[in-house]
Amino acid sequence: MKKLLLLGGDATLLPVIRAAKARGYYVITCDYLPDNIAHKYSDEYIGYSTTDKEAILSWAIENKIDGVLTFTDSGVVTAAYVCNRMGLACPGSYETIEIIQNKDRFRKFLDENGCNVPKFRKYADWDPVGNDTENFRFPVLVKPVDAAGSKGVTKVCRKEDLRRAFDHAIGFSARKEIIIEEFIDPVGPQIHGDCFVRDGKLVFIYLGDHHFDSGINNLVPVSTSWPSTHPEEELQKVERQIRMFIDKVGFMNGCMNIESRISKADRKAYLIDVGARSGGNYTPYVIRYGSGFDFVEAMLDFSMEHRPSVQTADKKGFYAYLVIHAKTDGILARVTVNEYLENKILERHDYIPVGGRVHSFRRANAAIGILIVRFPSREEMQQVTDHLDDYINVEVK
Repeated sequence: MKKLLLLGGDATLLPVIRAAKARGYYVITCDYLPDNIAHKYSDEYIGYSTTDKEAILSWAIENKIDGVLTFTDSGVVTAAYVCNRMGLACPGSYETIEIIQNKDRFRKFLDENGCNVPKFRKYADWDPVGNDTENFRFPVLVKPVDAAGSKGVTKVCRKEDLRRAFDHAIGFSARKEIIIEEFIDPVGPQIHGDCFVRDGKLVFIYLGDHHFDSGINNLVPVSTSWPSTHPEEELQKVERQIRMFIDKVGFMNGCMNIESRISKADRKAYLIDVGARSGGNYTPYVIRYGSGFDFVEAMLDFSMEHRPSVQTADKKGFYAYLVIHAKTDGILARVTVNEYLENKILERHDYIPVGGRVHSFRRANAAIGILIVRFPSREEMQQVTDHLDDYINVEVK
């Protein structure tokens, strides 16, 4: 029986576990949180942090693992490390994956390889930031180099607020390093989606529109809706940047999550963020509904069977994920979904029960739950994503 090691333990792994077991694989899940729900459905659980490369490598060698997969940022570099050391199927070299996953290396790579990139610089101490203030055009984004889910990210419009943003970002960085980059004012919504690469070539991509709750944080998405409202020529600009990046960085096989913007200033497409894994908030499952392309089966084919996944895709219909979220910290009293929206839900995933503690949605891991929704028209989908509070009411006490 083939053994699959999954790094992570949250609810988004449940479809992966079901698909793997249907193929007859023995499934092991791994993270440092034994109460995570995925561990209840796997065949075995091991309690290592997903960032502990050496411990997981030793365990994987000893237990003769056949494949390693992850769908979370924290496990991507470790999965690449273990797979490269053991000669298992991997999306790319360890160096390739580190470039993709580290924001400073990613930006530097884009700059050195002819891709569009905003002006940026990396810092570990405050003094050089203060000296460089005049070199940046505000607003800017201040980010930890090694955090995900918008943790520690601040948009700064005045240089007087830069020190506070610097201290905030450093607090979320394991390496105690941050980057400052000029903010790209976008034409239309931020573009978001997943793609799949086989033998170094882009074989599938589906891009949608990000939506944000401006009353809390304009940097953490509360929804992505598919298909994107951007015209085809703008989406092709994004796709060309993705193809260039894939070719230059040496990403060979697997799924990749994309965030991009079309700049008002020069109408160019910029890659804002790229992850060597599927997107969060059930992104690959929403795309499966909207296109028929199954990222889970494709990754299992590659990782465990060493064969290309032969799938046909037919992009049609209007689909979105919606994040159930709170605007304030407190105890969850009630979540009410409008009857109109209730009738369009395909899947509902609740992370926090009534009576549980919730936090203001200032970073992605503060989500209360996720809805996967199908709409009859683009207009109705837009109405909901633009006025989410009218359709989902979260009461906190």
